Amino acid sequence: MISAKSPLWAEVDENGRLQLPPELIAQYGLQPGARVRIDQDANSFRLHRPVTHLNKLYIEPTNRCNLDCITCMRNNWDVTYGNMTPETFARILDDLQTLPARPMVLFGGIGEPTFHRRLPDMIARVKALGCRVEMITNGTLLDADRARRIIAAGLDMLWVSLDGARPQSYADVRLGAELPNVIKNIEQFRRLRRPGHKPVPEIGIAFVAMKRNISDLPELLALGKHLGVTQFHVSNLLPHSAETSADILYEQTLRSITYLPSPWLRQLHLPKMDFIYYSAVPLLEALRSGYNVVF
Repeated sequence: MISAKSPLWAEVDENGRLQLPPELIAQYGLQPGARVRIDQDANSFRLHRPVTHLNKLYIEPTNRCNLDCITCMRNNWDVTYGNMTPETFARILDDLQTLPARPMVLFGGIGEPTFHRRLPDMIARVKALGCRVEMITNGTLLDADRARRIIAAGLDMLWVSLDGARPQSYADVRLGAELPNVIKNIEQFRRLRRPGHKPVPEIGIAFVAMKRNISDLPELLALGKHLGVTQFHVSNLLPHSAETSADILYEQTLRSITYLPSPWLRQLHLPKMDFIYYSAVPLLEALRSGYNVVF
């Protein structure tokens, strides 16, 4: 969620104890006895959320799907397909109400959530508990009727999986789908929202970066602007077979000290600077120079 928040202040009391704002204590589950990890830098430190505090809850209404994507783990699993039962969903709602702070709830998983006919009702019931609610979809089944009911349910964020900017590259990953139809559904969803300075639900694009589609990223970013996207999330491919492992883009990165912060490694501190035609190559070489990079 995009937001511009004012900085918060903590203070040290007369006993030398750091006092945090109450809203932070509630938001991050800093209950008495909670243990938090502290990371230190030269002039700052970071408090991590306690591992006992639930930040995000994934609800998978169904593991059924209408596509056969090459990246899907279902290609290597022998599973029984079906929908979440009302009893299971009711238990989730009961447990959510026992939490001291409400987590963000994401409807999605290895299945296509719009396959579940009661999805809008499920979203509305979770939203009624005070949770931020998001969902991720392939967008192929997001017709006008579904879109209206999902919007009315109070969804905060709609994520659409798009792994290509051209029909050919898109279909190369998401077998059985047509990119123009998905784009039409997103445009329709955008129009059906209540107009305003910041319409809700927000629309985001989720892109799985691979060797076969990384060249589409600039064009897909431009498409996102056209579709009114407020967030664009790029993730790496998680391979589930030897064939898909050949498509990853981070084989060297896993062993590179560039992304391994450590006080014992030589460091390169880079400021913000223009990444244009005369600086792109030198900056790329700097990233490959054997230094741990700090931005």
